[in-house]
Amino acid sequence: MVTPIDYLWPDTRHTSDPPGPFRVHPNSSILTAAMSSQHLVDKIVETGDTLHRCGCAPYKIAKYVIHYARINGVNVVVQASPTSINYQFPDYDNKVIFKQLEPASIDLSLLANTILRINASSSAPVPAPKRYPAWQTMFANMAIPPAFLVLVGSTVNAVIIAFILGFLVWVCQYLCRNDHKIVVEFFSAFVTGLTVSLISSLGVDIPVWALCIAAIVLYVPGLSIANSLECLAFNDLISGTCLFAQSIFILVKLFIGIYIGLTLGETLWGPSVAQLNSNEISGWMPFLALPVLSLSLGINFNARFMDIIYAVPVSILGMWGPLYLDLGSGWIIGTWVTTVVITLYGTWLAKTLKLTGAIYIVQGIIILVPGSRVLVGASESLLHEPILSTPDIGLSALLMFSAIVTGQITAYSFYSQKNRYLIN
Repeated sequence: MVTPIDYLWPDTRHTSDPPGPFRVHPNSSILTAAMSSQHLVDKIVETGDTLHRCGCAPYKIAKYVIHYARINGVNVVVQASPTSINYQFPDYDNKVIFKQLEPASIDLSLLANTILRINASSSAPVPAPKRYPAWQTMFANMAIPPAFLVLVGSTVNAVIIAFILGFLVWVCQYLCRNDHKIVVEFFSAFVTGLTVSLISSLGVDIPVWALCIAAIVLYVPGLSIANSLECLAFNDLISGTCLFAQSIFILVKLFIGIYIGLTLGETLWGPSVAQLNSNEISGWMPFLALPVLSLSLGINFNARFMDIIYAVPVSILGMWGPLYLDLGSGWIIGTWVTTVVITLYGTWLAKTLKLTGAIYIVQGIIILVPGSRVLVGASESLLHEPILSTPDIGLSALLMFSAIVTGQITAYSFYSQKNRYLIN
């Protein structure tokens, strides 16, 4: 009897056999079964790697892969972390495949296509996601800083200059690609600091730190923080801690990049005249800025256009929920209620569309999650003065972290957990 493993090694082929990678055996059904099994294992591993590459939370990667393997009649044990995935196949002599992977990026279109393929139990390749044209990505990057300043309140000069800084950040993204992407956050923050220092030294009254933070707010690791909180909420402590540490590392790169850029800029261009940030924004402008910010984030995350539209209510909740859903008890209660509503809406929508809630929750959580608050808080601690017109915005990060985690746990508890492998 010839076992399937006999067909995996080319050097065991008899000299009389025809050329090819496998030895031909009279019992061709065994060969077919071996090739089919190896193909299925490859598809399972490919599914996990693709989910990781597009930014899926580690504990969800394990659940999706196990679900995909089970519906194809394969038992698999998966252990996923932010930088690696370990697959073990008990049905195939406990075969182990360990993959060391790069830190994930955000590609919501690829995530949606992969999950749709899993739900369809299809072995066909995941269709390549459609990419937005370069000019749309450029305008999205240019729109994010001024939209952020309008939402938090700033001066008119700062909003206008923020368009230029958004373009410079997009150029930094273009330059720091592939092998150089590890330095993109620091380099963008550094260039932003130098530019803002130059503009301020020319006598233009601008809130220096507020403008710098707005320019690089795209890099604030909102998704990593959101994923880390979600992992911690589901007791995936290793992945949650790793993602949280990765988020802190990115925030450190952003903060030190701005500080070095501003300090070196004062040496090169002369001392800058920093203006305290005051709110000169008209009352109607935030209602225009929020859809612009939501659309721009969706383009940068390569989300499908219909998913961007579905996520607009989540963005509205993330921006104004803590203010209007506080039940008369303050913004901590408002943040908890908002997180519950956002998670319930995203999960319900995902169950309806047979996708994952992260695609729709992420935009609201990024606006709600205190990544920028941590950066603002560190800046205020260094300068010993407020840098945004919203009072104490940088001091509320810890309480908001706690409120978001509790809100997610509360929301997920409303759904039945009997089909945990289905994620949604």
